[in-house]
Amino acid sequence: MRESQEPKYDVRDGRIVNRRTGQPIPDDEPVFIFRAKDRRALTALTAYYAALVDPKHAKAVAARIESFKAFAAKHPERMCERDSG
Repeated sequence: MRESQEPKYDVRDGRIVNRRTGQPIPDDEPVFIFRAKDRRALTALTAYYAALVDPKHAKAVAARIESFKAFAAKHPERMCERDSG
């Protein structure tokens, strides 16, 4: 996975790992992934951003929101509410 796709995490040896620490997400911890093509992703990310109290984390989420907005503007034909594949 390219860092431009997901700046915080990477996939190594079939595990999702923190890029900075190299620590994998535990196998028993659920993970939910938003894709920029999902029409509802911005709504969910914006609500999440509004609930944050840590300024550093809020800044990172705000940056992802902007990248999702840019994707939607550049690729309106790829936006959908569910995955077709």
